[in-house]
Amino acid sequence: MMKRQMRRLFRDDQRILIVAMDHTAFLDKPLDGLVAYGETVKASVAAGADAFLSPTGSSERYAEEFGGAAIITSIDTALPFGADAVAHARAIGADAVKAMVYPFGDDDSINRSAAIAAQAAAVGMPFLSEPIPGGFSRVDMRSPEIIAAGARVAAEAGADFVKTFYTGDPKTMRLVVDYASVPVIILGGHAKANLGELYQEVFDAINHAGVAGVAIGTNIWTSKNPGGVVRGLTAILHEKASVADAVKIAESHKG
Repeated sequence: MMKRQMRRLFRDDQRILIVAMDHTAFLDKPLDGLVAYGETVKASVAAGADAFLSPTGSSERYAEEFGGAAIITSIDTALPFGADAVAHARAIGADAVKAMVYPFGDDDSINRSAAIAAQAAAVGMPFLSEPIPGGFSRVDMRSPEIIAAGARVAAEAGADFVKTFYTGDPKTMRLVVDYASVPVIILGGHAKANLGELYQEVFDAINHAGVAGVAIGTNIWTSKNPGGVVRGLTAILHEKASVADAVKIAESHKG
């Protein structure tokens, strides 16, 4: 069952483009692309998004807008609610669940993550783990070696695939991919200066570092043309487009 569910997430080329829209669960102010949540989702689906990261509430409320794209519901690992969160995600039609974990930190998130992984596996639901070594405040723990180690710790706790930082260059990112032992998705991070910068990072990560996909949020829903950004990403991930061609495709896309 798990293999079938993973195929629901990844295309035949074993790659995945995730639009990350779970920020509404923690952002302290409304942002236009998230205020118009349903419209951003529809534009992204039409442009070729494979999956969405979404909180439990939005996963349910925007089910129609998600259409044929997969839903990865973001949940909290805090017990005893974690198991209930997996069951709830499954009940509302999610295809997978995702949770944050903090390797090498002071909390118990790794053990909680393992419990979530067990609950998800029991119902055949893939588990995406997002390891943040040391927690968000530990920016000193972002070396390629620590990112790679954090990805492997998350995998050993039961993650079927992991979402983590891009190290900054393909050579060191390859270390993360090779060591993780499960498919690696890179997160988009802060807004880039332009499409070329965003697409170059994605192109290098996919074609030279061997990552399985990307989870992009801010760079999509802060754009005036979110569908265009997604269309260019789709071209890179699934159509072997160059960075220059992807930028042209994005800029010409009307959604």
